[in-house]
Amino acid sequence: MDFEYEKKFLDDFVAMLKLYKPFLYQKINETGIIASLIGKEFGIEEPEYYLAGYYANLGLLGVGNYLQKPGHLNEQEKEVVKRHPVLSHEYLEKRGLVKCADFVYYHHELPDGSGYYKETNFPKEASFINIADVFQGCVSPRSYRPPFTFREALETTMKPYKNYIFLQKEEVDAIEKILKAYYETL
Repeated sequence: MDFEYEKKFLDDFVAMLKLYKPFLYQKINETGIIASLIGKEFGIEEPEYYLAGYYANLGLLGVGNYLQKPGHLNEQEKEVVKRHPVLSHEYLEKRGLVKCADFVYYHHELPDGSGYYKETNFPKEASFINIADVFQGCVSPRSYRPPFTFREALETTMKPYKNYIFLQKEEVDAIEKILKAYYETL
């Protein structure tokens, strides 16, 4: 993989989103930034992890504008939105970004198996992307609610990880510091 080429491709893609899909631009860009901060803290050197942080929600392009509709999603709409990791995964695999595709596919899985696909065996890096994605969603306003406070966002984001040995206490503490520092920039 030519990381410089892929980084340029991603930068161009994000710039296009900023013009034509500002909501999705914010979701993708901020999730990528947070995931990158977490990855750096834990010494992740895999270039495809950093791409995955940004590409995790790429598949939202293929599920309509449900995330911007007024009010809550109904069950059918939620099921459509839950397809976005699969759509992202398929696209990234076709581009030859296999590790990136796997991180993205599993980014909504949780340690207790209660994620989108009920998996319990997935890369830890996918959890870091999940944390970034959930936190970003919590601190961003939605049509049906204002942004969460830092405490609300932190509790919602980290609750699935606090009672499992999937992440060590030191890792949880480090992630919480990163999220606090990011929140203070908003």
